Amino acid sequence: MSDSVADEPVRLTSLGTIAGWLGRFEPTDPDADAVHAVEELLPTGSDTWPYLRRFTALTALSASIAAFGLLADSGAVVIGAMLVAPLMTPIIGASAATVTADNRRLLRALLIIALGTFVAIAVGWFVSFVAAGRVIDVRSLPTEIRSRTFPGLLDLGIAITAGAAAGYIQPRRSAISALPGVGIAVALVPPLATVGITLELGLGADSRNAFLLYLTNLAAIVFAAALVLLASGFRPHDREGTRSLWMRLAITLVAVMLVAIPLTLHTRSVILDLRLRTAVTAAVENWDPDIEILDQEADVTGGRAEVELLVVGRGDPRPVYQLAEDIGARFGGPVDLRVRYQSNELFVVSTR
Repeated sequence: MSDSVADEPVRLTSLGTIAGWLGRFEPTDPDADAVHAVEELLPTGSDTWPYLRRFTALTALSASIAAFGLLADSGAVVIGAMLVAPLMTPIIGASAATVTADNRRLLRALLIIALGTFVAIAVGWFVSFVAAGRVIDVRSLPTEIRSRTFPGLLDLGIAITAGAAAGYIQPRRSAISALPGVGIAVALVPPLATVGITLELGLGADSRNAFLLYLTNLAAIVFAAALVLLASGFRPHDREGTRSLWMRLAITLVAVMLVAIPLTLHTRSVILDLRLRTAVTAAVENWDPDIEILDQEADVTGGRAEVELLVVGRGDPRPVYQLAEDIGARFGGPVDLRVRYQSNELFVVSTR
Protein backbone atom coordinates (compact mmCIF):
# COMPACT_ATOMS: atom_id res chain seq x y z
CA MET A 1 0.00 0.00 0.00
CA SER A 2 1.38 3.45 -0.92
CA ASP A 3 2.28 6.13 1.66
CA SER A 4 -0.52 8.40 0.39
CA VAL A 5 -3.09 5.72 1.18
CA ALA A 6 -1.49 4.85 4.49
CA ASP A 7 -1.43 8.50 5.64
CA GLU A 8 -4.98 9.24 4.52
CA PRO A 9 -7.43 9.27 7.44
CA VAL A 10 -9.96 6.50 7.21
CA ARG A 11 -13.37 7.00 8.75
CA LEU A 12 -15.27 3.75 9.00
CA THR A 13 -18.66 5.42 9.27
CA SER A 14 -20.66 3.26 6.90
CA LEU A 15 -20.54 0.09 4.88
CA GLY A 16 -20.08 2.19 1.74
CA THR A 17 -17.02 3.89 3.27
CA ILE A 18 -15.51 0.51 4.10
CA ALA A 19 -16.15 -0.72 0.56
CA GLY A 20 -14.57 2.39 -0.95
CA TRP A 21 -11.49 2.08 1.25
CA LEU A 22 -11.04 -1.62 0.55
CA GLY A 23 -11.55 -0.95 -3.15
CA ARG A 24 -8.20 0.94 -3.19
CA PHE A 25 -6.34 -2.31 -2.74
CA GLU A 26 -5.25 -4.11 -5.86
CA PRO A 27 -5.50 -7.86 -5.19
CA THR A 28 -3.44 -10.37 -7.01
CA ASP A 29 -5.61 -11.67 -9.85
CA PRO A 30 -6.20 -15.44 -9.83
CA ASP A 31 -4.71 -17.31 -12.77
CA ALA A 32 -6.81 -18.48 -15.71
CA ASP A 33 -7.08 -22.05 -14.41
CA ALA A 34 -8.45 -20.84 -11.08
CA VAL A 35 -11.01 -18.60 -12.80
CA HIS A 36 -12.10 -21.45 -15.08
CA ALA A 37 -12.38 -23.88 -12.14
CA VAL A 38 -14.80 -21.51 -10.42
CA GLU A 39 -16.77 -20.49 -13.51
CA GLU A 40 -17.41 -24.08 -14.56
CA LEU A 41 -19.25 -24.77 -11.30
CA LEU A 42 -22.56 -23.68 -12.84
CA PRO A 43 -23.82 -24.65 -16.30
CA THR A 44 -24.67 -22.17 -19.04
CA GLY A 45 -26.54 -22.35 -22.32
CA SER A 46 -27.15 -25.77 -23.79
CA ASP A 47 -25.34 -27.48 -20.88
CA THR A 48 -28.03 -26.43 -18.39
CA TRP A 49 -30.62 -29.18 -18.91
CA PRO A 50 -28.14 -32.09 -19.03
CA TYR A 51 -26.56 -30.72 -15.86
CA LEU A 52 -29.94 -30.43 -14.12
CA ARG A 53 -30.81 -34.02 -15.05
CA ARG A 54 -27.52 -35.30 -13.64
CA PHE A 55 -27.85 -33.10 -10.55
CA THR A 56 -31.40 -34.28 -9.83
CA ALA A 57 -30.49 -37.94 -10.34
CA LEU A 58 -27.42 -37.76 -8.09
CA THR A 59 -29.33 -35.85 -5.42
CA ALA A 60 -32.12 -38.44 -5.45
CA LEU A 61 -29.64 -41.31 -5.26
CA SER A 62 -27.60 -39.72 -2.47
CA ALA A 63 -30.78 -38.93 -0.50
CA SER A 64 -31.94 -42.54 -0.94
CA ILE A 65 -28.63 -43.88 0.32
CA ALA A 66 -28.69 -41.42 3.22
CA ALA A 67 -32.29 -42.28 4.16
CA PHE A 68 -31.64 -46.02 4.20
CA GLY A 69 -28.42 -45.46 6.15
CA LEU A 70 -30.24 -43.29 8.70
CA LEU A 71 -33.02 -45.84 9.15
CA ALA A 72 -30.47 -48.66 9.44
CA ASP A 73 -28.43 -46.54 11.89
CA SER A 74 -25.32 -47.08 9.75
CA GLY A 75 -22.76 -44.29 9.81
CA ALA A 76 -20.75 -45.90 7.00
CA VAL A 77 -23.74 -45.83 4.64
CA VAL A 78 -24.47 -42.19 5.51
CA ILE A 79 -20.86 -41.30 4.70
CA GLY A 80 -21.29 -42.99 1.33
CA ALA A 81 -24.31 -40.76 0.65
CA MET A 82 -22.19 -37.67 1.36
CA LEU A 83 -19.70 -38.74 -1.30
CA VAL A 84 -22.44 -39.06 -3.94
CA ALA A 85 -24.23 -35.80 -3.06
CA PRO A 86 -23.73 -32.98 -5.63
CA LEU A 87 -25.07 -30.11 -3.48
CA MET A 88 -21.65 -28.68 -2.66
CA THR A 89 -21.11 -27.58 -6.29
CA PRO A 90 -23.97 -25.04 -6.56
CA ILE A 91 -23.29 -23.82 -3.02
CA ILE A 92 -19.70 -22.94 -3.90
CA GLY A 93 -21.09 -21.51 -7.13
CA ALA A 94 -23.29 -19.21 -5.02
CA SER A 95 -20.22 -18.12 -3.05
CA ALA A 96 -18.34 -17.34 -6.27
CA ALA A 97 -21.30 -15.43 -7.70
CA THR A 98 -21.52 -13.43 -4.46
CA VAL A 99 -17.86 -12.41 -4.68
CA THR A 100 -17.94 -11.58 -8.40
CA ALA A 101 -21.31 -9.78 -8.10
CA ASP A 102 -22.79 -11.94 -10.87
CA ASN A 103 -26.54 -11.72 -10.24
CA ARG A 104 -27.52 -14.21 -12.93
CA ARG A 105 -25.11 -16.86 -11.67
CA LEU A 106 -26.21 -16.26 -8.09
CA LEU A 107 -29.89 -16.69 -8.99
CA ARG A 108 -29.07 -19.83 -10.99
CA ALA A 109 -27.12 -21.27 -8.06
CA LEU A 110 -29.90 -20.53 -5.56
CA LEU A 111 -32.52 -22.15 -7.81
CA ILE A 112 -30.37 -25.28 -8.19
CA ILE A 113 -29.86 -25.40 -4.41
CA ALA A 114 -33.63 -25.08 -3.90
CA LEU A 115 -34.21 -27.92 -6.39
CA GLY A 116 -31.72 -30.18 -4.58
CA THR A 117 -33.25 -29.32 -1.21
CA PHE A 118 -36.75 -30.25 -2.36
CA VAL A 119 -35.63 -33.49 -4.05
CA ALA A 120 -33.64 -34.68 -1.00
CA ILE A 121 -36.53 -34.02 1.41
CA ALA A 122 -39.05 -35.68 -0.90
CA VAL A 123 -36.88 -38.78 -1.33
CA GLY A 124 -36.34 -39.01 2.44
CA TRP A 125 -40.11 -38.82 2.97
CA PHE A 126 -40.76 -41.52 0.35
CA VAL A 127 -38.15 -43.93 1.74
CA SER A 128 -39.58 -43.45 5.22
CA PHE A 129 -43.12 -44.03 3.91
CA VAL A 130 -42.04 -47.31 2.32
CA ALA A 131 -39.69 -48.67 4.97
CA ALA A 132 -39.69 -46.78 8.27
CA GLY A 133 -42.75 -48.43 9.80
CA ARG A 134 -41.08 -51.80 9.38
CA VAL A 135 -37.65 -51.00 10.77
CA ILE A 136 -37.88 -48.31 13.47
CA ASP A 137 -39.90 -47.36 16.52
CA VAL A 138 -40.95 -43.68 16.57
CA ARG A 139 -40.42 -43.65 20.34
CA SER A 140 -36.77 -44.65 19.92
CA LEU A 141 -35.23 -43.14 16.79
CA PRO A 142 -31.89 -44.46 15.49
CA THR A 143 -28.84 -42.58 16.72
CA GLU A 144 -27.95 -41.42 13.19
CA ILE A 145 -31.33 -39.68 12.91
CA ARG A 146 -31.39 -38.34 16.46
CA SER A 147 -27.92 -36.82 16.13
CA ARG A 148 -29.19 -34.59 13.31
CA THR A 149 -32.07 -33.20 15.35
CA PHE A 150 -29.89 -31.50 17.97
CA PRO A 151 -27.85 -28.88 16.07
CA GLY A 152 -25.49 -26.70 18.08
CA LEU A 153 -22.68 -24.18 17.81
CA LEU A 154 -20.19 -26.95 17.10
CA ASP A 155 -22.10 -27.68 13.87
CA LEU A 156 -21.75 -24.01 12.91
CA GLY A 157 -18.01 -24.17 13.52
CA ILE A 158 -17.71 -27.30 11.39
CA ALA A 159 -19.68 -25.69 8.54
CA ILE A 160 -17.60 -22.49 8.58
CA THR A 161 -14.35 -24.46 8.52
CA ALA A 162 -15.62 -26.75 5.75
CA GLY A 163 -16.79 -23.75 3.72
CA ALA A 164 -13.37 -22.12 4.03
CA ALA A 165 -11.74 -25.37 2.93
CA ALA A 166 -14.06 -25.62 -0.09
CA GLY A 167 -13.34 -22.01 -1.06
CA TYR A 168 -9.63 -22.72 -0.88
CA ILE A 169 -9.73 -26.02 -2.77
CA GLN A 170 -12.06 -25.18 -5.67
CA PRO A 171 -9.77 -22.71 -7.54
CA ARG A 172 -6.74 -24.97 -7.01
CA ARG A 173 -6.89 -28.00 -9.28
CA SER A 174 -3.89 -29.53 -7.52
CA ALA A 175 -5.95 -29.77 -4.32
CA ILE A 176 -9.29 -30.75 -5.87
CA SER A 177 -8.95 -34.36 -4.68
CA ALA A 178 -9.54 -33.11 -1.12
CA LEU A 179 -13.01 -31.73 -1.96
CA PRO A 180 -14.91 -34.99 -1.18
CA GLY A 181 -13.51 -34.77 2.34
CA VAL A 182 -15.22 -31.41 2.72
CA GLY A 183 -18.51 -32.99 1.66
CA ILE A 184 -18.10 -35.69 4.30
CA ALA A 185 -17.25 -33.16 7.00
CA VAL A 186 -20.23 -30.88 6.44
CA ALA A 187 -22.95 -33.43 5.53
CA LEU A 188 -25.57 -31.58 3.47
CA VAL A 189 -27.88 -34.38 2.30
CA PRO A 190 -28.29 -36.43 5.55
CA PRO A 191 -30.03 -33.55 7.40
CA LEU A 192 -32.41 -33.14 4.45
CA ALA A 193 -33.15 -36.87 4.40
CA THR A 194 -33.76 -36.60 8.14
CA VAL A 195 -36.26 -33.80 7.49
CA GLY A 196 -38.17 -36.04 5.08
CA ILE A 197 -38.10 -39.06 7.41
CA THR A 198 -39.25 -37.14 10.48
CA LEU A 199 -41.97 -35.34 8.49
CA GLU A 200 -43.36 -38.69 7.37
CA LEU A 201 -43.23 -39.95 10.97
CA GLY A 202 -45.10 -36.87 12.21
CA LEU A 203 -42.17 -35.54 14.27
CA GLY A 204 -42.49 -31.83 13.51
CA ALA A 205 -39.98 -30.57 16.08
CA ASP A 206 -37.31 -32.99 14.88
CA SER A 207 -37.98 -31.95 11.27
CA ARG A 208 -37.48 -28.27 12.13
CA ASN A 209 -34.26 -29.00 13.99
CA ALA A 210 -32.86 -31.08 11.13
CA PHE A 211 -33.73 -28.33 8.66
CA LEU A 212 -32.04 -25.80 10.95
CA LEU A 213 -28.89 -27.92 10.75
CA TYR A 214 -29.08 -27.83 6.94
CA LEU A 215 -29.61 -24.05 6.90
CA THR A 216 -26.64 -23.68 9.24
CA ASN A 217 -24.43 -25.63 6.87
CA LEU A 218 -25.73 -23.73 3.83
CA ALA A 219 -25.30 -20.20 5.24
CA ALA A 220 -21.92 -20.90 6.82
CA ILE A 221 -20.45 -22.54 3.71
CA VAL A 222 -21.57 -19.70 1.41
CA PHE A 223 -20.15 -17.06 3.76
CA ALA A 224 -16.84 -18.77 4.56
CA ALA A 225 -16.17 -19.84 0.97
CA ALA A 226 -16.92 -16.31 -0.26
CA LEU A 227 -14.39 -14.84 2.15
CA VAL A 228 -11.69 -17.29 1.06
CA LEU A 229 -12.41 -16.66 -2.63
CA LEU A 230 -12.19 -12.94 -1.90
CA ALA A 231 -8.83 -13.45 -0.22
CA SER A 232 -7.72 -15.51 -3.24
CA GLY A 233 -8.15 -12.49 -5.52
CA PHE A 234 -11.64 -12.94 -6.95
CA ARG A 235 -13.42 -9.60 -7.34
CA PRO A 236 -16.29 -7.96 -9.28
CA HIS A 237 -15.30 -6.61 -12.66
CA ASP A 238 -16.45 -3.02 -12.01
CA ARG A 239 -16.67 -0.51 -9.15
CA GLU A 240 -20.45 -0.79 -8.93
CA GLY A 241 -20.07 -4.50 -8.34
CA THR A 242 -17.42 -3.81 -5.69
CA ARG A 243 -19.83 -1.59 -3.79
CA SER A 244 -22.57 -4.24 -3.88
CA LEU A 245 -20.08 -6.97 -2.89
CA TRP A 246 -19.83 -5.82 0.70
CA MET A 247 -23.58 -5.58 1.00
CA ARG A 248 -23.85 -9.17 -0.25
CA LEU A 249 -21.27 -10.35 2.28
CA ALA A 250 -23.10 -8.46 5.00
CA ILE A 251 -26.34 -10.24 4.06
CA THR A 252 -24.68 -13.66 4.24
CA LEU A 253 -23.13 -12.72 7.59
CA VAL A 254 -26.57 -11.73 8.90
CA ALA A 255 -27.89 -15.12 7.72
CA VAL A 256 -25.13 -16.88 9.68
CA MET A 257 -25.92 -14.79 12.76
CA LEU A 258 -29.63 -15.57 12.48
CA VAL A 259 -29.04 -19.33 12.48
CA ALA A 260 -26.53 -18.89 15.31
CA ILE A 261 -29.29 -17.66 17.65
CA PRO A 262 -31.30 -20.92 17.82
CA LEU A 263 -28.04 -22.89 17.73
CA THR A 264 -26.92 -21.04 20.86
CA LEU A 265 -30.21 -21.85 22.58
CA HIS A 266 -29.90 -25.51 21.56
CA THR A 267 -26.34 -25.69 22.85
CA ARG A 268 -27.34 -24.12 26.17
CA SER A 269 -30.20 -26.61 26.49
CA VAL A 270 -27.86 -29.55 25.85
CA ILE A 271 -25.38 -28.26 28.45
CA LEU A 272 -28.13 -27.82 31.05
CA ASP A 273 -29.53 -31.30 30.38
CA LEU A 274 -26.06 -32.83 30.72
CA ARG A 275 -25.45 -30.94 33.96
CA LEU A 276 -28.81 -32.10 35.32
CA ARG A 277 -28.21 -35.75 34.44
CA THR A 278 -24.79 -35.62 36.06
CA ALA A 279 -26.34 -34.09 39.19
CA VAL A 280 -29.05 -36.77 39.30
CA THR A 281 -26.57 -39.65 39.01
CA ALA A 282 -24.30 -38.25 41.75
CA ALA A 283 -27.24 -37.42 44.05
CA VAL A 284 -28.80 -40.89 43.73
CA GLU A 285 -25.48 -42.53 44.57
CA ASN A 286 -25.15 -40.27 47.60
CA TRP A 287 -28.78 -40.89 48.60
CA ASP A 288 -28.38 -44.66 48.65
CA PRO A 289 -25.37 -46.44 47.12
CA ASP A 290 -27.38 -49.67 46.82
CA ILE A 291 -30.04 -48.14 44.57
CA GLU A 292 -29.84 -48.66 40.81
CA ILE A 293 -31.43 -46.31 38.28
CA LEU A 294 -33.48 -48.31 35.78
CA ASP A 295 -34.86 -45.36 33.82
CA GLN A 296 -34.35 -41.60 33.93
CA GLU A 297 -36.24 -38.70 32.35
CA ALA A 298 -34.62 -35.31 32.96
CA ASP A 299 -35.43 -31.99 31.34
CA VAL A 300 -34.92 -28.29 32.02
CA THR A 301 -37.77 -25.88 31.26
CA GLY A 302 -37.51 -22.21 32.09
CA GLY A 303 -34.61 -22.82 34.44
CA ARG A 304 -36.57 -25.42 36.42
CA ALA A 305 -35.49 -29.06 36.38
CA GLU A 306 -38.04 -31.83 35.95
CA VAL A 307 -36.82 -35.30 36.87
CA GLU A 308 -38.61 -38.64 36.84
CA LEU A 309 -36.77 -41.73 38.06
CA LEU A 310 -37.46 -45.45 38.14
CA VAL A 311 -35.14 -47.03 40.68
CA VAL A 312 -34.72 -50.42 42.29
CA GLY A 313 -33.32 -51.15 45.72
CA ARG A 314 -33.62 -53.23 48.87
CA GLY A 315 -35.82 -52.38 51.81
CA ASP A 316 -37.54 -49.06 52.37
CA PRO A 317 -36.05 -46.05 50.59
CA ARG A 318 -34.78 -43.00 52.40
CA PRO A 319 -36.88 -39.80 52.36
CA VAL A 320 -37.24 -38.61 48.78
CA TYR A 321 -37.07 -34.93 49.75
CA GLN A 322 -33.42 -35.46 50.67
CA LEU A 323 -32.73 -36.66 47.13
CA ALA A 324 -34.61 -33.69 45.64
CA GLU A 325 -32.65 -31.19 47.75
CA ASP A 326 -29.34 -32.82 46.81
CA ILE A 327 -30.20 -32.75 43.09
CA GLY A 328 -31.21 -29.09 43.35
CA ALA A 329 -27.99 -28.19 45.16
CA ARG A 330 -25.82 -29.96 42.61
CA PHE A 331 -27.77 -28.62 39.63
CA GLY A 332 -28.03 -25.10 40.98
CA GLY A 333 -31.76 -24.57 40.57
CA PRO A 334 -35.26 -25.69 41.62
CA VAL A 335 -36.25 -29.31 40.97
CA ASP A 336 -39.53 -31.16 40.52
CA LEU A 337 -38.82 -34.82 41.31
CA ARG A 338 -40.89 -37.96 40.86
CA VAL A 339 -39.49 -41.31 41.97
CA ARG A 340 -40.94 -44.74 41.32
CA TYR A 341 -39.33 -47.25 43.63
CA GLN A 342 -39.22 -51.01 43.06
CA SER A 343 -38.16 -53.34 45.81
CA ASN A 344 -35.54 -55.89 44.89
CA GLU A 345 -36.48 -58.22 47.75
CA LEU A 346 -36.56 -61.92 46.91
CA PHE A 347 -39.05 -64.16 48.71
CA VAL A 348 -38.67 -67.96 48.46
CA VAL A 349 -41.40 -70.26 49.81
CA SER A 350 -41.48 -74.06 49.69
CA THR A 351 -44.49 -76.22 50.53
CA ARG A 352 -45.03 -79.91 50.85
